[in-house]
Amino acid sequence: MTDVQSTALIVVASGVGKHADPWHALEATSAAIAAIVADMGHVRVVTTDEVDAWAGARVLILNVSGDLGMPPGSSALQMDAIVAHHNAGLPILVVHSSSLAFRDDPRWREILGGRWIPGVTMHPQIGNSLIQHTPADRLPEGVVAFEEDFFVYDERYTNLELDVAPHVLAIHTEDGHTHPIAWWKSAQDGHGAVVYDALGHGVESYDSRHHRAWLRDAVRVLLNDGHRSGPL
Repeated sequence: MTDVQSTALIVVASGVGKHADPWHALEATSAAIAAIVADMGHVRVVTTDEVDAWAGARVLILNVSGDLGMPPGSSALQMDAIVAHHNAGLPILVVHSSSLAFRDDPRWREILGGRWIPGVTMHPQIGNSLIQHTPADRLPEGVVAFEEDFFVYDERYTNLELDVAPHVLAIHTEDGHTHPIAWWKSAQDGHGAVVYDALGHGVESYDSRHHRAWLRDAVRVLLNDGHRSGPL
């Protein structure tokens, strides 16, 4: 463990209430994420109701959601904290159903670079799915690639709407069309990097050694980004 990692706070923000849904066991997947990065710093798992506990995070990992069948309610408190973290030049790792969270606040889509669009985005039946990686030599320095193509038991989000042209890390193919399933927005203009990983529906996703390895590599790079860009 480097000195940066040994002193770094990694916060896993787990969705509850209006920032959860009936289909995702966020408490379990948040615990799985925390276990994977447990030796990389001080890891704290908190909920979306405990925004004050996000303070001081070097890396903020968002594992949240929203029930599309219910009015979204206000997420101003959570979004204010996310924006402050982002504007401080600190990185955010966004997981799976977080792309459909915070529907009431347009700032989330702007930060993430895209989102789940009700009535447009979907996913095929969950199953053993092929994820096709972008080779490292096609990505800029500092952007973490998956090691190789791999199979994982997970959902494959399809027709996510992107507002920007981020570095696409991996895709899947559905009905002959390819769809991004992970992307990386590098830090720029004083804002921290934002990485989206659409995998992670259930704890089974983190049984994949490829997924675990990429997650650890991504967090390691983001910790260093946060060290350069953000406060100690």
